[in-house]
Amino acid sequence: MVDRDSSDATVLLIDWQNGNEEAGRKLISTVYHQLHEIAAKCVRNERDESSLQPTALVNELYLTLFSREPLSCENRLHFLHIAARQMRYILIDDARRRKDLRHGRAIQKLDLNDALNHTIVVDARLEHLNEALERLEKLDERPAKVVEMRFFGGMTEQEIADFLGVSVPTVKRDWEFARSWLLAQIER
Repeated sequence: MVDRDSSDATVLLIDWQNGNEEAGRKLISTVYHQLHEIAAKCVRNERDESSLQPTALVNELYLTLFSREPLSCENRLHFLHIAARQMRYILIDDARRRKDLRHGRAIQKLDLNDALNHTIVVDARLEHLNEALERLEKLDERPAKVVEMRFFGGMTEQEIADFLGVSVPTVKRDWEFARSWLLAQIER
């Protein structure tokens, strides 16, 4: 079943890249369950309430993907990796917007009844993680990709190894290195 879904997704991906927007929509439908799982992990990893729930995050991803040229992807795993990265950026942008609201920038007028129910939660850790991940990417790109695919994308070690063209033990070493390096960066 997974192999069939994978080959279906790859065919749809190629059709979408060749200008068939309907193939792009079908691609999203084909991998929607996986995208929703990735989104749920992204939101859960944020550790604080987010204004975006998994379904809203997938919807934002959909809007982002279809507001520009089709992605250049090799296969389903590559597409899911790019989707996970884009979700990360969407969450970071959302956290920054909430931070701006908290600091009085981009103030929105609310009805008093709405204001009583309106809470703003800013997860600065997500922004710090993103900054540290960008520094790691400059230092060593592969461990940064491993973190992105595992933490944000929810991909298995085997999927990551297949995508990167390395062994599973290499993925495990990259994960341990990146995790230790990122923790040291964030704790500073």
